[in-house]
Amino acid sequence: MNSFGENLHVSNKSNFNTLWKDNLKQRFRKHISNFMMERKRENDFFDIDKFHRNYVKDMNITNDILNQIVIEINNLGWKTYIGFGGTGLYIYSSEDLPLGVY
Repeated sequence: MNSFGENLHVSNKSNFNTLWKDNLKQRFRKHISNFMMERKRENDFFDIDKFHRNYVKDMNITNDILNQIVIEINNLGWKTYIGFGGTGLYIYSSEDLPLGVY
């Protein structure tokens, strides 16, 4: 970032909450994309809780964004499963659930 965007102008203050949520969704997509490209096996899961603790800190917002992200991933042909009490996201391509999912 070379400079602040115009979206931080004082006249846009009433939109900050929406802009923040949009920023979180973009960050979530980036973290999941990196996770998918770096992982070695589809049995690995994305740590939703870690993302939540580091960036969001409001579980309702985390869940709203997660639900949107899961739909996007499913629309790309992947299957998803949220495990570990809602704290882990499995993203896989096979018909069978990943190992460790029960």
